[in-house]
Amino acid sequence: MMVLSVSKDPEAKSGFYELPADDVLFIEAPKYKDMVSFHTLTEKYYAPGTLRYWAEGLKASGLDFALVDRTNAIHLTKVKHVDRRFRIAYFDERRSKFCTISISNVNKVLQYLSV
Repeated sequence: MMVLSVSKDPEAKSGFYELPADDVLFIEAPKYKDMVSFHTLTEKYYAPGTLRYWAEGLKASGLDFALVDRTNAIHLTKVKHVDRRFRIAYFDERRSKFCTISISNVNKVLQYLSV
């Protein structure tokens, strides 16, 4: 099992935590420079690096991550539903966790889900 070293705040004042990579639903590039946030069903964690760095690294490690817009990379195997009209990927039945998808990447996500 691959784990990521992350913190619960952008400055790591809360210390570091081991996050199983398979628990990550999507990665977001927030306003903090060279920092990403990892979203799970219940938590949000932070780590240094760029969105492309983490998405490519996780993909190269065997996880199905894909950049889907300028600020998000999703774990394709975790997507439960895609709203085509509003271009949103949902990760649970309650639709409480979601991220946006660019127009040009909606079909890529839908194609993956139909396989």
